[in-house]
Amino acid sequence: MYTLKYNSTFAFERRFIGIFSYICLTYLRIYGKVYTDMATLQKHISRGHAYWSIVESRRVNGKPRPIILLYLGRAEDILKRLTEGMAARVRSFSHGDVAALLKIAEELKIVQIINKHIPAGHRQLRDGFTIGASMLLAAVGRACCPTSKDNWYPGWARQTSLSYLLRMAIHKLDSQHFWDQMDVMPVDSIPLIEEALIKELIEHYGIELDTLLCDTSNFFTYISSTNKRCSIAQRGKNKQKRMDLRQFGLLLLVSRRDHVPLFHTLYQGNLSDRTIFKDQLGEMLKRFKALAGSLEDITIVFDQGNNSKGTLHEVNNKLYFVGALSPYHHKDLIQRANASFQKIAMEGKEIECYSERSNIWGLDLTVIIFISEKLREGQLRGIEQSIKKFFKKLTILQEKLGVPYSRGIHKPREYWENKISSMIDSHSYGNLIRWHLEPKANGCHTFTFCIDQDALDALKQKLGRRIVITNRHQWSASEIIAAYYGQANVEYAFKSMKNPFHLAMRPQYHWTDQKIKVHGFICLLAFLLSMIAYKEAKEKAHFTGSVHSLLEKLSSIRLATFIESPQQKRKGRYHASYRLEEMNEELTSLAEAMGISGNNLKSKIPFSVYI
Repeated sequence: MYTLKYNSTFAFERRFIGIFSYICLTYLRIYGKVYTDMATLQKHISRGHAYWSIVESRRVNGKPRPIILLYLGRAEDILKRLTEGMAARVRSFSHGDVAALLKIAEELKIVQIINKHIPAGHRQLRDGFTIGASMLLAAVGRACCPTSKDNWYPGWARQTSLSYLLRMAIHKLDSQHFWDQMDVMPVDSIPLIEEALIKELIEHYGIELDTLLCDTSNFFTYISSTNKRCSIAQRGKNKQKRMDLRQFGLLLLVSRRDHVPLFHTLYQGNLSDRTIFKDQLGEMLKRFKALAGSLEDITIVFDQGNNSKGTLHEVNNKLYFVGALSPYHHKDLIQRANASFQKIAMEGKEIECYSERSNIWGLDLTVIIFISEKLREGQLRGIEQSIKKFFKKLTILQEKLGVPYSRGIHKPREYWENKISSMIDSHSYGNLIRWHLEPKANGCHTFTFCIDQDALDALKQKLGRRIVITNRHQWSASEIIAAYYGQANVEYAFKSMKNPFHLAMRPQYHWTDQKIKVHGFICLLAFLLSMIAYKEAKEKAHFTGSVHSLLEKLSSIRLATFIESPQQKRKGRYHASYRLEEMNEELTSLAEAMGISGNNLKSKIPFSVYI
């Protein structure tokens, strides 16, 4: 049995610790670039026993504090590991996603901009972090792993290299920390912060403002119906079919090319799309003027759900637009188009299109009617599903009519004819159904039904029509249709924010208007950072996946931490070494393109200083 005797200088203990660290390095060799920081060997006494650990100095509440990198235990434990050939533990952390997002945040000066717009009387430090720093960290967590504020550190942040990048302790950042920091942030400052961020975006990344896409969506919550502290969450027509829950709405404006959010507002969940669009139009025009100086070169694209006669007149008088009309309410246009469709080339394929200049609601507009094959296929699937479901009801009636009257209730033929006729006429596609009823013996009836193929073929010729309107008379039909199709980009943004793995609005456990609006700002900030990272990955690394697959791949870039043995000239001094784990060619190219493979990994964002 091995025994250790301690002397005043602990030289014998340190010799074993040095040997132990050397074995760690040689046994767990990780190839890649090395980033080192000075660490120290410290001893503490607990219940009469001496325990050793290797620590590194980091800032906590603005002051240097020792952070434990590796527990070495007692000298006996270290000796036992050496004699049994046990290797040291080397921890690795998810690194690429947080490093890339913090790098973008540093370039955009997000922390400084947020802090600048917090009133002087509201400024405060909590756990060493400013309000801007807390908002940014919450946004980074929302982009990488949406979770509750209480689970932010134990469920996500502790498995990342965030603490190393910030050079600050983050274990105290719990739900109370974020709640207090969010509580101090005034809602009135959010539009000013957003405007300042967009100006930085345009300066650093050249975001184009020529075509802007606007749309609305809603997000359900689990806020209790009896909660009277919240007015923004109301019941309404939910797009995720959760009409039983309270919801809030989001109006979002994004750039056409890079899907970058340029304007947002949260509103009551029971307001219609056209109402909120009309109410916020003035604020959007004000934002456009602040960013571009004029409205001459800006075109706004919105869907038919935001249309109204008054809104179109107001938009037409102030800027260019591309909108849509419902074919159901403009059947005369559809009839003229059906007789005069012409094929035009668009994105390598041909589409049938009709164009005219017409007066609609007192406005001189260019009208484009085109056939969307994707819409036509979707409408056909809907018709087939509806008829199939209705045919199941008719089949049940068919079986019932085949039963003799001795086992059921006898009804005359006229009764059943009236009943069947009423059922079919009430169906949306009853005109496509042909049926026949023939009486038989014992009160039975033979009931047959089928689809009228000629009527179905005639209906197919009317499906897939879209009506697009604009006051951009100089644009060609293909340019107008391309601008309208860009509307899918803002719908992609909503789809991304409902993805449960990245960028999600939910979970959100806030039930006051102020907290919900600040939470919405955090989520939009996360989406902004992610879309800029996505833009860089596509341009510099030729990345072809989605923004979600990009975040997944970046998270697989890991940073390893282990302890190097003391150098001969500096006895008793240990080095904390940081190395990127070995990566394949794709990840290496991605890391270099995102600027996270250099020698200086640490963030330079002033998290604990007000600017």
